[in-house]
Amino acid sequence: MNRRFFAYLFAAGAADSGYWVTQVAQGWLVVKLTNSPLWLGLVSAATQLPFLLFSLAGGDLADRFERRRIIAINNGVTAAIACLTAALVATGTISVGLLAALGFLLGTCNAIEHPVDRAWVYDLAGREAIGRAIGLSALEWATARTIGPAIGGVAIATIGIAAGYGANALLVVPMIVLALIVRTRNANVPDETQTEVERADGSRAIVAFSAFTAVFTIGVTPYIALLPDIAKNTFGQNAAGFGTMAAAGGAGAIAAALVLSWRGEIAHKGRIAIGAAIIGALLLIAFAHTHGFIPALILLAAMGAVDTALYALTNTYVQEIAGDSARGRANAIFSLAFLGGIPLGNAILGLFAGRFGSLPVLSWSATAVAAIAVLFWFAAPKTRDAA
Repeated sequence: MNRRFFAYLFAAGAADSGYWVTQVAQGWLVVKLTNSPLWLGLVSAATQLPFLLFSLAGGDLADRFERRRIIAINNGVTAAIACLTAALVATGTISVGLLAALGFLLGTCNAIEHPVDRAWVYDLAGREAIGRAIGLSALEWATARTIGPAIGGVAIATIGIAAGYGANALLVVPMIVLALIVRTRNANVPDETQTEVERADGSRAIVAFSAFTAVFTIGVTPYIALLPDIAKNTFGQNAAGFGTMAAAGGAGAIAAALVLSWRGEIAHKGRIAIGAAIIGALLLIAFAHTHGFIPALILLAAMGAVDTALYALTNTYVQEIAGDSARGRANAIFSLAFLGGIPLGNAILGLFAGRFGSLPVLSWSATAVAAIAVLFWFAAPKTRDAA
């Protein structure tokens, strides 16, 4: 590891904490405006929909232009949108429709930046350290996922919802500064160690495994979007209680990320990721049938650990298989699958949750994901064992 990468971890930690503060603010604002799980799903879907629309474009940009400049511009636009949203909330002129539109704009910035950021991590860390770098990056994300909701819940309860969006605008500044001053060279030259056949096989494996991970993000990950409804209407919690529930997932994510960063390179990533998907689905089923607040926090921590492990393993899988000249586009496929499936799941599960309730719908979707994961294990052995 080098100083540039550790500087990146600090800046990314600040920016990601701001993202999670905003997620708490957005969820609680939707509950305040509508008290509807359907709107929770729809607004969250609007925020995540750009991953379906613009991830591939972000990957193409990552392979064509200087990655750090794209990141600096994107974070500057993010700060501007966050400031506008904070002003609208503070003046009482926000509506749920306008919130969804602004969420779509923020999501567009995130969708374009994610594949660029993943490729930039490779540039900063280098091929030899990519496994440990992604583990440390997962640790950074998990820490932000814990700190962000905790701060967000307290800030919203004491200062107001607008404070969450204002914090996001401030917390992206370190990433803007870093991207402007740290020079890196895109590692986008052809990888001569791979034959054409190996590159073709790798591309097929990336697409197939990404399709599988999309199933998980459609059927399991939307529990995060429905958490405000569950916190308020199942457990009777206020904004601080919701922040605690969100932070519990972050605590589990930190534990998983610590293990991954300590281990560095892990063999049989495909096998472990499929197993993690099955475990995550089973944990969600258990959560859907739990009515005690403390057991729910324990299950959320375990689910956070699984989410982080699955993300880190699948991203490392892609980074190792992808050729250098197409790394941005390979990461775009990963972004499309892992993050692009979230808006579909949020919209579909939010729609059914509005009619049947959040917990029953999550239980049904998790059961389907577990069955599909078991089927994929036996039906796609080459993809499962590719990395």
